[in-house]
Parts: sequence; structure tokens; C-alpha cells
Amino acid sequence: MDQREIIQRRVRQIQRKVRQHKWDLLWIIHPANRQYLTGFSGSAGWVLIPGRGRAHLITDGRYQEQSRRECPGIDITICEQDPHECFIERLRDKRVRRLAFEDDQVSVRSWRRIQQAHKSLQGVRAEGCVQQARQCKSPQELRYLRRAIRIAEKAFAQVMPRVRAGWREIDIVLALEKAMLGAGAQGLAFPTIVASGPHAALPHARPTSRKLKPGDLVVIDFGCKYQGYHSDLTRTLAVARMTAKQQKIYKIVKKAQKSAKNELISGKIASEADKKARFIFKKAELEHFFVHSLGHGLGLEVHEAPKLSFRSREKLAAGMVVTCEPGVYIPGWGGIRIEDNVLVTPSSAQWLSQSAEELQLVGRQS
Repeated sequence: MDQREIIQRRVRQIQRKVRQHKWDLLWIIHPANRQYLTGFSGSAGWVLIPGRGRAHLITDGRYQEQSRRECPGIDITICEQDPHECFIERLRDKRVRRLAFEDDQVSVRSWRRIQQAHKSLQGVRAEGCVQQARQCKSPQELRYLRRAIRIAEKAFAQVMPRVRAGWREIDIVLALEKAMLGAGAQGLAFPTIVASGPHAALPHARPTSRKLKPGDLVVIDFGCKYQGYHSDLTRTLAVARMTAKQQKIYKIVKKAQKSAKNELISGKIASEADKKARFIFKKAELEHFFVHSLGHGLGLEVHEAPKLSFRSREKLAAGMVVTCEPGVYIPGWGGIRIEDNVLVTPSSAQWLSQSAEELQLVGRQS
């Protein structure tokens, strides 16, 4: 199936929802939704999806050539003026009365301007219909995700043997990001996290100039983009030596991850996986040190549906790709997180990343 056919199939899927809800037009601004429905990877553009017919992209002159290359089968308007004017003109041409829009993407000012020019317009929430469609990945999407994961893993394997006491947290960031780009990444998934020693007790610590010391734990959260799709991995290292406590807690975190993974099966409720991990930590009297949810969906966004939290009522489905990332963060001691990327299937969950079974030792002193 070529790109044109893929895009047309996605548009038709959303058009069925447009007709079902009796919308005249669906207005898409969200960058990931825009790319999913048109192939357009530019930073500015509005997509209009009617109940029938061709989808329409409105963008500006910067993307005239890019949009034509990336958007087969999509009508394109290159707007040299304010995009609102092009949009309003389109609404009039199509005699739109019932417009569905992404309420988390449209500003109050923008909506008021459109209503003033089109007073009979009725706005309705789009209810995340495109995000729902994006959750289950196609074979092509899975190939892109696997490639993003392999690139990140290759880069990590190149950098890890060089890490030792005396390196700064920021040195690891620079080496790892350079290695990912050198291995074929088309961008970073997010700013790389490197947290060592007591900093490792902060789940989203910002890298600093702190130098690694023997005995430190180092939490490294990293990922890259390939064809718009993201990888998101976390590995924990021990510098020069490791203690019995570090190894014990690492094994508990790994046990929690494996227990949770067994719940990542089509038909299961997303919260069950999170609860399994929390049960393991509770038995080890570490539940108060697991301070975030188990994971999240992964695809055109590094954080997307479904959410793997204890509150989630979302049902898992085959083709979803999620992170499974339990962690323990003890103030003054440090932290351990293990994050892998997992494919949900009808009968089991499949590791897409090469999960780290043991606490990895780097910079061993001779």
C-alpha cells in the first residue's frame, strides 16, 4: 500500500465519524493529527475533513513545495494572507453550518473571529476522534516505531561503554544525542534526561554539570524520531561499583515491569497493568516511591493515548504501542527506572525494545 492509499484510508475512516455525528466539516489543527491525515510534517497548517470528498490542507507559502510532495490526494490551498480568511472563505463555499473542531487547539480569539464572520455557524467538540483512530498502529507505523527504537538502542550501546566517573551528566546527553542523530534519527523525541546520584530521585531531572562518582546510579531517559514516530526508553546504570541495595531494588523494579507487561493484552483495562506494578512495590514496601503512572501510548507523539494509570478506564486493543516504565525514587539515595516499548496483541505483549534484565555497570575500576 503506497502513501496515497494509506492517507485515503485514514481520511475515509474519519469521514465515517463526520457523517455519524452529522458534522458538515471537521477542522484539524493538532500537528500529529494533521500529519496522520495528510502526511504533512510542516509546522503550520489546518486540515478540513468533509463527510465526503477530498480532505483539504490550508498552509502558507513556506510549505508550497513540501505540502505537494508529502500530501498525495489532498487538496491544498497556499494562503498568502491570514489563514482565517482562507478558512472563512472555505466555510462559505461549502455552506458549513455544523463545524467540529479540536477544542484544546482552537483559541477563544480565533473562534470568535470565525463566528463573527460566519454568524450562523454552530461549533461542536470533535471529541478526540482522530486521536482514537491513531491508537492502533498499522504495519507501516510499526516499522517506523521499530526503526526509531533500534536507532536509540544502537546509540546507547555506543555511548554506554565510554561512561565513567568524572563524566558530567551533560556529557552523556551530548554524546547520546549525537550518536542518535548519527545513527539515522531525524530528530529527538524529547530533551534527554540524565540524572545521577541524588538527582536520580527526580523522575524528570534536568541534566547538570554534576560529575559522576563511583557508586552513583544514573537514570538515562532518551528517544528519537524516525518518519515522525517516537521511541522512548529509560536505562539505569551503576558507576564503577554497585551495592546490594541497588541490585535488590533494580530486581524489584524489573519484577514490577514484567508483572505489568503481562496485563498489556487486547481487551484488558489499561489501569490493570499499573495496578500490577503497584502491587509488587507494595509488597516490597516501596509503593510510596513510585510517583508516576506506569506508562503511555507512543506514536506520532511521545505521549499519546492510551494512558496507563491506575485511574484509566481505557480498554487496550491490538496494535497499540505503549511504554512500560515503573520506577522507584528515594530522596537522598537516588532512583531506578526501567522503560521499554511494548506492542499490545490479542494474546500477549511483545517487547519492541531489548529490555535490560540486570543493573548495568559502567566505568568499572581496575
